[in-house]
Parts: sequence; structure tokens; C-alpha cells
Amino acid sequence: MISLLHTLLELGHSTSKNLEFAHSPDVNVSYGEETITETNLLEIRRRHPHKVTLLTFSKSQESKNTGADWEWHIIGRVYTLKMRVQAKRIHKAGGIGNLKQIGKGAAKPQIDLLIEDAKANSLFPAYCFYSAEPQRSYWVKGPVDETAEAFEAGCLIADAETVKSTSPKKLKDIENDTVPWHFLCARHKFSARRSPYLQRFREDRPIQRYIEQFVEEVIPAYEDRTTASGLPTIFQLNDARSRLDEGKGISRTPEAVGKETLPEDFERRGITRFLKIDMRTPDLFAIRADL
Repeated sequence: MISLLHTLLELGHSTSKNLEFAHSPDVNVSYGEETITETNLLEIRRRHPHKVTLLTFSKSQESKNTGADWEWHIIGRVYTLKMRVQAKRIHKAGGIGNLKQIGKGAAKPQIDLLIEDAKANSLFPAYCFYSAEPQRSYWVKGPVDETAEAFEAGCLIADAETVKSTSPKKLKDIENDTVPWHFLCARHKFSARRSPYLQRFREDRPIQRYIEQFVEEVIPAYEDRTTASGLPTIFQLNDARSRLDEGKGISRTPEAVGKETLPEDFERRGITRFLKIDMRTPDLFAIRADL
């Protein structure tokens, strides 16, 4: 069973790698926000069918009502985190694009609609910035030993209110106020063990040694990043001792999970995608890597 932590790490890594490849002069392929979002959400659902609910709705209201790409609920035993997320792909030169754009038929800029609708529905308003490794200066992969490879952080989450107050033109203007989306599981950078076959050829040692010792796993990097984001980890959502402040997307988990929202309501409010992850029964990430 693969953990949600591992999934978010791998999808962040693949998003970064694919964007860098798409930007290559000999490729120059559009790899847009819609494609990245749908690919990542679908993969989360495919890998965790017993924990994840994924629904999609009409896109006709997105630009006018909320400016949102998806609503994301993470359910713990004690607390639930609910976010309204707008995806933004970072341009090749590092630019973010116009965050104050006004959609067709909309009365206000997209960022204002995102924040206002999130507040009205007790959600955490967030941006998810999709970026390639060369575009980042803070969330770059750290050095690891020769037996491992660091994950790239291609999906960065930021508080939309911080984004609005900062008005960033480039990723570098807001990057220090973002966190990789795997921080919802554990607040470390991570790496993965290299293939034992590659390691064997590097050291020219018997392959049996590496087959016996190799375990596919993610391991915390030595460098710990504790950037404050206002977002709790899933461990905290499950822990009654967390004493999380209720508000801005954090609420007590109701007894009847799944009864609190209806698809008709999402479509009426212009939600295009709904992702619910039920983490009341923790998966393999549950080692307290966030401490």
C-alpha cells in the first residue's frame, strides 16, 4: 500500500519534471493548468480508491463565481480541513501571470472571488503553483547521499490572502510563503532510495546484496523546513491533543462524514472539481515525520 505522502511527493516531482521538459526548446509543448490538475487529482483517486472521492462538475460558472479549480476536503478523526484551491502554472521565465484577471462575465477579479467565496463557506483559500525546478530558488531539492534521489517540489501551496497582499509578479516574490503540498502530511523535504540495480553498477558489488537490502521508501532529508503556512498536517487533524483553532478551513469532523455536502451545491456554486480524502484511518505515512 502506497501512502498519501508518497503519492503527493511523486506527483509534485512529476509535475516539476514534466514542466521542465515541456519548456525545453526542442519540445516547447503547452502543459497547462487544466491538464496538470486533472492528471494529479485523477492519480490521487486511482492510487487511494478507498480513501478518496473525486467528483467533477460543469466549468461554465468557474470564471464568474469562484475562480477556483477545486475544493479539497481532508478529513481527520478530530478535525477536517477544507480548502478552495486555484491552480496557477508558473511561466517559463518564472512569471505568475495576472492574478487580478477578471473572468468573462465576472464582476470582480478572480483572486477576490476565490477569497470571498472561501470565507463565505468557511474554507481555506489557497493557490497551488505548478513550477519546474529551475524556476525555484527556495524549494529546490536538497543534496542527498548517493543511495537516494531528492523529490522536486512542483506543487506549492500558498494562502490566497498572502498572495493578494504580496501581489507577486514572479514565483520568487511569493515562494518563501509557499509550502510543497506534501506538507499536508509531513513538514520535511524527502528523498527516495535509488534503484538497487543502479547502485550495484555504481559500486560494482554483488546484486544479491542490494536485492536483500532494498526497500522502496521515502526518507526525510536532513534539512527540515518549518515554513508557516497556516495549514495543519493530517497527523494534527487526527490528534485530539492538537487543539487546532477552528476557522479558516478548519472545523470539527462531523459524525456523519459525507452527509455535510451535496454535489448539487457544488455545481450551483461553480465548483468544477471536488476532492475528498478520508484520513481518519492513517496510512503508512503515520510515522511522526512532522516533528
